[in-house]
Amino acid sequence: MRKFKLKSDQIEFLKKMYPDNELVQRVLKSEKNGNFEIDVDTEIDFMEYIEDESVYWMDANYEASPKTYML
Repeated sequence: MRKFKLKSDQIEFLKKMYPDNELVQRVLKSEKNGNFEIDVDTEIDFMEYIEDESVYWMDANYEASPKTYML
């Protein structure tokens, strides 16, 4: 199992932006006071997904946007 933390604003952002995403919701369900514990495969899938989304939220000049920073 892998453990990690997110800030409350990051958690709320993920809840708001990805309410229908099965992977994100599965990770969010493992939260206990900002702490998460997920299996290795889920962590790999989640980190790859978040990395892809971070690129998606960059602006036209490939600069980080506020949404990119939240991820």
